[in-house]
Amino acid sequence: MRGYHSFKTLSMPKRLKPAAVLAAVMAFTLCLAGCTDANGGQNASQGDSPVASATAAAGAPTAAPAATQTPGPAYTPANQAVLDPAELQPVFGFAGEAGRQILVTREADGEEGKMQALDTAIGSSGQVLKVRFAEWQRGNDQNNGRELAVNLPNISGYVFTADGDAAVPDETYYLVNSSAFNLEALIPVEPEPAESEQLPEADPVRKSITDAKHREIYSAWKLASLQPGRELYLIQFVRQNKDMLFSLVLEEAGKLSFMDYPAEITDNEYSVWRVDDGGEVIPQMFSLLFAARTADGLLLGVNWLGAEGINSFFLEQTGDAFKELDIQYGRYTSPL
Repeated sequence: MRGYHSFKTLSMPKRLKPAAVLAAVMAFTLCLAGCTDANGGQNASQGDSPVASATAAAGAPTAAPAATQTPGPAYTPANQAVLDPAELQPVFGFAGEAGRQILVTREADGEEGKMQALDTAIGSSGQVLKVRFAEWQRGNDQNNGRELAVNLPNISGYVFTADGDAAVPDETYYLVNSSAFNLEALIPVEPEPAESEQLPEADPVRKSITDAKHREIYSAWKLASLQPGRELYLIQFVRQNKDMLFSLVLEEAGKLSFMDYPAEITDNEYSVWRVDDGGEVIPQMFSLLFAARTADGLLLGVNWLGAEGINSFFLEQTGDAFKELDIQYGRYTSPL
């Protein structure tokens, strides 16, 4: 099977049946709070994706306290600051079990000067945290190869401390220098509740998308509201022979902007866009790091959860389409 998206090249110890995809994603999401590796120090293959390292092993520690989220700046008509996507830097990390630490994984040190300039972490639907560089952390032989909160103390990388509000445990964050990244360009993100149903057949957005693509819809979900007056949708279209397609669709005042992910089925219908996705995309696979204004439209920071990993990347809006930027981050999360 050849998928359009490079993240599809993840490997998985066991294949999931299509009916098990939703259960697998939900089970993985629930285990993100952290599980301990009963065989500590076990090394695992990281496959051939850009995903780095992390997933739950057996046993569950005491749940971390709930984190307090600080939303991005509220929108006002006069608040028209913009980001320059060309200035973005590839610095991502993930939060520890208590939400007080964020680790930027690196195999070796030597970037202390760059890290010391970073003072803000953004993630979890636009949560903005003040952070400060703490130290370089050397990995150890207890590292199980999974980039999750429970394994954070064992992974090599740069440790940041949250000053004030805590991060959401196990969430991905994008780290920036607030003097270079204009925080006023952020817009509020309101995720759709996890229990939300698909868009009804009579919803006018479905018809607009069908007409724009000249293709029938297989499933349609709302992912989030982006103020003011924008909606982000996840749309999977009906299969046409071996051709598969899903799109992230932004709707604003009747205007539609698409990020298309076509794929062609060649030998395995259980791995289309990502390994073991069952040939289906569901809203639990996607979340937003943040949304921000640019001179041409919006910039979206997107998380895509697969059977083996969480991939994070940026989509830049230009006219009625989005394009993926080269800046990407992967966390390896294959179950042990």
